[in-house]
Amino acid sequence: MTRLVFKNGEALKRLAVGTEQADKFRIPYSDKDTNQKGFLLVKDDGIYLMNAYAGGLPPNELGTVVYANSFDPNKDEDVWERSRGAVGGDDFGEFIPLGAVELQRIIQGHAKQIVINMKPDSYTLQV
Repeated sequence: MTRLVFKNGEALKRLAVGTEQADKFRIPYSDKDTNQKGFLLVKDDGIYLMNAYAGGLPPNELGTVVYANSFDPNKDEDVWERSRGAVGGDDFGEFIPLGAVELQRIIQGHAKQIVINMKPDSYTLQV
């Protein structure tokens, strides 16, 4: 099991606010949208959370990319190899549903971090 930790700071709060305000969200690897609010968990050049809401500005322009601790290619060495070892070799995007209570805990600063425990075929989320 791999434990991914995302600290709650300004970028995560902006991500939660944008998610709370949006009405439509993309489902990765499909042409479908959903009304369920949530983030995208992405593994490519690092491991990070980003917006899943459909339309609008790209996430980097909104400051809504939040890297997992020790998986930020701008700050950490050997991120590609460690990401591969932590969650596998293939790049992916996974929709992570979040409820209104979880989003408010992030926005209000009550959640100090988000923890995603990854297993080969499932995950658990702690907010």
